[in-house]
Amino acid sequence: MELNHMDAKANLTTAERFRRAGARARLRHESLGVAVPLTLGDWEFIAHFAIGSPPQEVHAVLDTMSSLVWTQCMPCRNDCFHQDVDIYDFSLSSTAMAVSCNDSLCSAGHETQPCTGDDGRAGACAVRTTSVGVDLAGVLRIEEFTFGSAKASIAFGCITKTDTTGLGDGASGVIGLGKGPLSLVSQIGGNRFSYCLSNRVQSSLLVGPSAVLNGGAPFASAPFSPRSSYNLLLAAVSVGEADLNIPSEDGGVIIDVRNPFMFLVDAAYKELRQELSRRLGGSLVPSPIHDAFELCVAPADVSRLVPPLVLRFGQGGGAWAIPAENYWIQLNIEASCMMVSNSALSNGAPMNRTTVIGNYMLQNMHVLYDLDNKEVSFQPADCSSI
Repeated sequence: MELNHMDAKANLTTAERFRRAGARARLRHESLGVAVPLTLGDWEFIAHFAIGSPPQEVHAVLDTMSSLVWTQCMPCRNDCFHQDVDIYDFSLSSTAMAVSCNDSLCSAGHETQPCTGDDGRAGACAVRTTSVGVDLAGVLRIEEFTFGSAKASIAFGCITKTDTTGLGDGASGVIGLGKGPLSLVSQIGGNRFSYCLSNRVQSSLLVGPSAVLNGGAPFASAPFSPRSSYNLLLAAVSVGEADLNIPSEDGGVIIDVRNPFMFLVDAAYKELRQELSRRLGGSLVPSPIHDAFELCVAPADVSRLVPPLVLRFGQGGGAWAIPAENYWIQLNIEASCMMVSNSALSNGAPMNRTTVIGNYMLQNMHVLYDLDNKEVSFQPADCSSI
């Protein structure tokens, strides 16, 4: 019996074949979606999946602020950084596909460029971009990604040159969850994704129809702007009975799952520090790391004395009360310290006037991104049950 690929007789570009394959993959898994296990590294969450046929293991850092899925690829020798798993080798895979520079897929995102042949890959779709602060160079490829029992054709950055010594925790790349057309969410479809992060049990990333909040438990929702990032409008911040000053010209709120800290705009941070200093008074203890943590108390006093930090979102959004244990961290047996810093310490605009929600604030929280309704929701959860 002769077997032919279903698109073999159609005069299709690589991009068109890819989109058809992606559509078929979405139909295959539309009732389930994609579930990706996450582990906590050095305050970054690492996604575990495989690419290629036979599958080659990939460990990728979760990132909501970038839109490229990428991993190091052979031939990557002098310009490679250390990773715990073998570097992906497309020559060993029967499902690897190249993307040419004149293919419409090459112009899908800002991360790709028309090829120049400068890297010896004339005709290939070049990837030249910065991801999570790392300058990348390589080519765009299409591969079969395996997430547990689900498979999907994904375009990704096959990176052969970087300017970093490593991503940390032996990760081999990044899984971008931004709004761009090359992000994992955009390619898999379903218009929604969620994650539940924990430093105690295995965390998880859900993409597609399976990304839903559990019924019954209270949650807070916040609309996000049409900007490239998931930017939330912050209307008010309070701690205890005190409302903090939020300047009208502030840059809103972003969620950065690669960063553990929360950053508050300068005026709000100073008022938070002042109010908590007043409330905690004689219970404050010396900070073991003075340049990173300003306020500390004995670990037993966190749940007893520290009030929740409440974020109230604008444009009809709700109020999210961050419990004390989600913005104070135990550093040693004598001190638990506030995990909130001043945005003014960031380098340059707009980050120096933007509130940032870090991953420590999101511990044991199910966070859902609904792209159809343009909102993010926060729900306390037992991540082991997600």
